[in-house]
Amino acid sequence: MMQANKSFVPTTDEFRPSVLRVLNDGATRSFKEVTELVANQEGLDEGARNQAIPSGGKRYVNRIVWACSGLAKAGLIRRPKRGFYEITSDGLTVDERNLSSYSENDMLEWPQWQAYQNEVASRRAKSADGEQTESVDEDNSDPIEQLEHTVDSYNARVETELRRALQEATPEFFEKAVVELLWAMGYGGAHGEKQHVGKSGDGGIDGVIRQDALGLQNVYIQAKRYADHNNVQRPAIQQFYGALASKGAERGVFITTSGFSDGAIREANNYRGNIVLIDGIRLTSLMLAYGVAVQKVKSISIYKVDEDFFDSDFTA
Repeated sequence: MMQANKSFVPTTDEFRPSVLRVLNDGATRSFKEVTELVANQEGLDEGARNQAIPSGGKRYVNRIVWACSGLAKAGLIRRPKRGFYEITSDGLTVDERNLSSYSENDMLEWPQWQAYQNEVASRRAKSADGEQTESVDEDNSDPIEQLEHTVDSYNARVETELRRALQEATPEFFEKAVVELLWAMGYGGAHGEKQHVGKSGDGGIDGVIRQDALGLQNVYIQAKRYADHNNVQRPAIQQFYGALASKGAERGVFITTSGFSDGAIREANNYRGNIVLIDGIRLTSLMLAYGVAVQKVKSISIYKVDEDFFDSDFTA
């Protein structure tokens, strides 16, 4: 039902039911079409549609972006292809309630959203090197500390979304992505080269980073694109070690989008650090740190008063 003209932009929570409503006929629609239909559904007037955020984008479009993003993470809508959306059976269930608002807390009724939020919370609690971080008391912390906490929280969401994207990619794409990561981390050196070799009968080697022109120092890579709860087990580490031995190699990196069983970790430790394990959490943290598969959206400059300036003698 079309609403009367609104001069204000609804919140992201208020946009979520509208997104479901314009998709409840089962059609696959582009984001542009969804945005226009939702704006019409909400009855946004010209003033509301022209409201801008500091980056210059339209406020209502930005909020619909976030509404669609959350609904997709909760499994209420899906992306059959890039830039297009369609509703799921769970989404239809929510739409039938005829809600006026649907918050992130409300979406905790869906296991997929719970899993997403749990991972984000876990990432927030740890820094990139795995150390526990202290929570920020917004009332007693300084503004810069609060800002850093906000950035960390935002990036934790990006890392979580990145891991999901890697899980949905093809195995070959994932293999190439991890080769790019190790290359970006500098393992190729000044005269090295990278190679994706993953294929049937590859002997457990998916990629190689040659650290010198003669290939005397190589890092071999095994990549497993696994779903959650499908952890890499001990036999896979044993097979990887066998593949390394057949190459006369001393170092290998085993990377997965999921995790490693205790047996797999113990097995890797038996090889005196020659096999490095990188799970999905650490993988995506490293990808952000080295700018692989992500884009820097915004840089913020923070200033303070230059005390030296006021100590200057302008009469000299």
